[in-house]
Amino acid sequence: MSVGTPAGETMFVNGSVITMDPAQPRAEAVGIRNGRFVAVGSATEVRAHLGDDAAMIDLAGRVVVPGLIDTHTHIEFIALSRHFWLDVRGADGSPGVLALLESHAAELERGHWLVAQGTFGQDLPSKADLDRAFPDRPVVVRWTMHKFVVNQSALDASGIHAHTTVPPGVRLQRDASGALNGVLEEAWDLLAVPSPAPEQLRDALAETLDVLFARNGVTTVHEIACSEAGVSTLRDLARSGTAPRIGVLVTARPGHQALTVVEAAEMERLAATDADDRWWIQGVKIFLDGGRDGAFRSADLADPADRWGLLTRLYPTLVSELRVAAEAGLQVCTHAIGDLAQEVALSAIERMHEAHPDLDHRFRIEHFFNESHGVEDLTRLVDAGGIAVPNPGFVIAEPDDPALRQPPSASKYALRTLRGVQGAVPGNSDTAGAQPFTTNPWFTMRCMMELTNKHGVPINPGETLSIDEALRSFTVDAAWATKQELEKGIIAPGYVADFAVIDRDPYDTPVAEFDAITTQATVVGGRIISGQLDARASVSSASEDPV
Repeated sequence: MSVGTPAGETMFVNGSVITMDPAQPRAEAVGIRNGRFVAVGSATEVRAHLGDDAAMIDLAGRVVVPGLIDTHTHIEFIALSRHFWLDVRGADGSPGVLALLESHAAELERGHWLVAQGTFGQDLPSKADLDRAFPDRPVVVRWTMHKFVVNQSALDASGIHAHTTVPPGVRLQRDASGALNGVLEEAWDLLAVPSPAPEQLRDALAETLDVLFARNGVTTVHEIACSEAGVSTLRDLARSGTAPRIGVLVTARPGHQALTVVEAAEMERLAATDADDRWWIQGVKIFLDGGRDGAFRSADLADPADRWGLLTRLYPTLVSELRVAAEAGLQVCTHAIGDLAQEVALSAIERMHEAHPDLDHRFRIEHFFNESHGVEDLTRLVDAGGIAVPNPGFVIAEPDDPALRQPPSASKYALRTLRGVQGAVPGNSDTAGAQPFTTNPWFTMRCMMELTNKHGVPINPGETLSIDEALRSFTVDAAWATKQELEKGIIAPGYVADFAVIDRDPYDTPVAEFDAITTQATVVGGRIISGQLDARASVSSASEDPV
């Protein structure tokens, strides 16, 4: 059975099925009808629920896990970085980056924008370096989606100058004399970088969904929307039946990538958007502050206001937005990194809970509990019906020196504590190109179980998760965090037939080898979208249970 084979009524047999269902943790076979599991158990038990014409797929002893769910990522930005931008993440310092830029520029047409993708904390060229090397070509080098450096040509082409008035949540950094130093925060929307042609974007998104998600066993991806063109293209790909399911979080203004505004009529329009189980509007994403440098922190309040974190709205505005979204039935995921931004988000969720104590809103705070000072705020969030969604894959980029971690006194990625209070650690990759390897859930699970940085330095060893807890993060926990726990996350009758066939049992795999787990087939709604398995003729043709 290869990619694209129609599902029909199908029986997968002779496997080791990890269901994540406490009522039946293991099985050897599953039966599928109309894209859902109808039976889970022994081959004999499953066969009894299917017709004589059902196809039979031999798992040949392979291991099966529920389809993996990514609750927060940036598919379009990843695709742009893979197909249209230069990857400089592995360059040796600023000189190495410049050498790669100069070599690549020689292949481009005169005046064509040169965009490069770096990574967290990387030594990148300054504006002055880029001006000297590229006086006549617009150049952008990104640390992350939140922060990048540009040359004067890029500023000129985008109409950005020293007197430009920027929207809330954006910062143009300056040097000691007040001149723009080329470092921009949360300002991607201000740049005049050309968009790819529709067919090019489609190919790039399809490749990214296949290679980085489907081939790693991911069956549902939740995208932070980047552009209208990207949203519509992802919709078409998801509904083609050859890609993972996609839930979209539409970004709200003020804030970068803004595609909506949180007003009643607009929220009702989003909620009424034509949806199905392949593509839907999950809710709204609000950028409350910036990235690591733009985080709104109490420690910065002694500085001039232009050095504070990049807060986009105040508490009363957020309360109003949460109310409007909740009334439309949409989930809200608020990006808040700094302690003050998180307090604004937390207090707003508490206010909503007081007004609507019976509402199952599950408003999320993205990045909450990446850093912590105890459990008081986490307990407040859980008591108010909210969800903390940290990003364990970020641990790889943490500095070796604890004094350089932000903030230095915080407990970083206290995952065991989080699970103890919240009962879940929602799995996600949250990458926009800086760390594409986190799209492999097995890699991020390893991060959860080791909590070490890229040099192997322990970051918070007492807060690691077990294998079972890490696997729950990308199945049971992720389904719950996206309000889909009655549809996904476990293998059981009635649930969508999404699963991954892998080459080894994760419970027997050393933690250090977790990211070597290989997905041999990814199945969505009973249909293989990646990989290949062997098929037998039909249930009626096999008189004996497969061995």
